[in-house]
Amino acid sequence: MQKVYINENYYLNVKVEGNTNFPKIIFSNSLGSDLRLWDSQAEALKDNFCIIRYDTRGHGHSSKFEGPFSFDMLENDVITILDELNIEKAHFVGLSIGGMTSLGLALKHQKRFNKIVCCAARADMPAPMKESWDERISIVKKIGTDGVVNSSLERWYSEEFRNNPNNMFQINLATEMIKKTSVEGYIGCCEAIKNLDYLKELSTINKEILYLSGENDIGAPAMAIEEMHHLTPNSKYECIPKAAHIINIESPDLVNKIILDFLI
Repeated sequence: MQKVYINENYYLNVKVEGNTNFPKIIFSNSLGSDLRLWDSQAEALKDNFCIIRYDTRGHGHSSKFEGPFSFDMLENDVITILDELNIEKAHFVGLSIGGMTSLGLALKHQKRFNKIVCCAARADMPAPMKESWDERISIVKKIGTDGVVNSSLERWYSEEFRNNPNNMFQINLATEMIKKTSVEGYIGCCEAIKNLDYLKELSTINKEILYLSGENDIGAPAMAIEEMHHLTPNSKYECIPKAAHIINIESPDLVNKIILDFLI
C-alpha cells in the first residue's frame, strides 16, 4: 500500500500488484466499498497485467475528504495516481461510481487510457433518482453509514446470492466496507452522483469501451446500460445473468473471463 497525495492534506490509498513491466489496469470501486471489491479480478488477471487499485475519496484507507465531490475531482484523482506512478497509459475498470468515473475519463482524458470497462453504471441521473440520493444522504447524516448497510446489500446482491450460506464471507465483507466508509466520503460521492450527466456525450467517446450490466440490477438497469452501448461508437455490451449490482463478486468467473477476453 502507498499514499498518493492529492494535496498536502489529503491522500488516496493505492495498491500496486504484479510485474510493473506488464500492461497496467486501474480498478475503481463502488460507493460504500474499497479496493478489496476487486480481489477476485486482481488474482485472476495478475499473470497478464500490473494491477493498480485505490480507495475512492473517503473510502477504505483514503483520507476523509471534505465534500461535496464532483466527477471532475474523482477523475482527476485517477490522473494524479497515473502521474505519481509514472504511468503514461493504462486500462481502466470501474464499477458503479467507478464506472461513472470511467465515462468521464473516456470523455476528458482519453489519451491516458487504452481500453475501458464500465460496470453497472448509469450515464445520467434522472430527477426521480436524484430524490432517492437525497434520502440516502439524509440517513447517513443522521446515523452514519451503518444506516445504509441493509438497503445496500439488497441492491448489491440478488436474493439468491444473499441467502446462500456459502456467500457469507462476501456479505460480511460488504457490511464491513460500507460501515468503514466515512460519512464525508459517502455523502461527497452521493453529491457527485446526483449531478451525473454524461449520457448526451457518449456518442463522442473515441475509445474501445465494454459495458457490463447485471440482469437484476435495479440501480443501473440492464436496459439503461444497453442503451448506453448503442449510443457509444465501437463499444461492446455484456449482461451477466441473474446478477444484481456488484457483478464482479456475484459472478466472478464470468466477469473475469469477459474482462480478460476484452483486454487481451
